[in-house]
Amino acid sequence: MADMKAYHAERDDLRRDRIAVGTRHMLLQHMPAGTKLRLSEVKELFQRMR
Repeated sequence: MADMKAYHAERDDLRRDRIAVGTRHMLLQHMPAGTKLRLSEVKELFQRMR
């Protein structure tokens, strides 16, 4: 939740991408091995949870 809030508060695209990459990495640690999760999917998740 904190990452999502930080993502929406950030105006710099590069910093937003870094937040999304970190979230992607964290999510993949809790998903079955071999699961694919694109950065664009994490960004879409942030938008939907807004």
